[in-house]
Amino acid sequence: MKTKVSFIGAGAMAESLICGWTNGKVLKGGEISITNRANDQRLQELEAYYGVKSTRIKEELITPGTFIILACKPKDWATALEEFIPYFTEETPIISVMAGVSTSSIERFVGKNNIPVIRTMPNTSATVGASMTTISYGVAVDYNTRKTVNELFLRIGETAEVPEEQMDAMTALTGTGPAYIYYLMEAMEIAAEKMGVEASLAKILVSQTLLGASKRVQGGSERPAQLYKQIMSPGGTTEAGFKVLKDHHVHDAFVACILRAWERSVELGQSTIQAPIKEDKR
Repeated sequence: MKTKVSFIGAGAMAESLICGWTNGKVLKGGEISITNRANDQRLQELEAYYGVKSTRIKEELITPGTFIILACKPKDWATALEEFIPYFTEETPIISVMAGVSTSSIERFVGKNNIPVIRTMPNTSATVGASMTTISYGVAVDYNTRKTVNELFLRIGETAEVPEEQMDAMTALTGTGPAYIYYLMEAMEIAAEKMGVEASLAKILVSQTLLGASKRVQGGSERPAQLYKQIMSPGGTTEAGFKVLKDHHVHDAFVACILRAWERSVELGQSTIQAPIKEDKR
């Protein structure tokens, strides 16, 4: 792809995207620039490992045709973005990968009505080209920009365009979702250890089991509940295990976990409404 990107923020999500794009030969290191507020060591590490360019020179980060990826913490986004406002034009689309922050909040803060703003929610599986990225678009995003953004994220997984009012739910399901799966995998590996299974073998067994289950759901029409009931025979091992899960209300806990993540994304968005609004400087 003939695309350049610049990251404002250099945390875990930024690195996951950089890793996915460079390993997948979607972008070369020289086509990616990064900056952050003050952590020079972090920038140097990413530069050395991925061959990207780290800089604090705004004119090098924000150039015509470059996609600006806003990847800082949601609570810091206004402070991080403010110093770059004079350099944004309609040729420098802003892609947010932050939880909770709406396209309209960014549009109002930048204060230039013609700036394309895109809200995305990828996940750290981008590292291995397997992210699920949801995308919604601000008012100034044209067809060609939409096409390029979608292609960029398709190269590191799957994409889905959703109404922005659903993006907080997407954050809870796909953005934070991998963490809950890793938590489950950790529990399965601990159980394996208690049963005397070697750690290296347990990793293979657990990861392949979850991969196979995921592929079966993706490739068929059956709901997860139908699939686990197929495995569960009366008086069998699966039923015995499920009884423990039900006794501990694990199903309810996972539902509550995701709903709380959704609520927190909404809370983060509401807190950004208080950010100062800039006047249109065109």
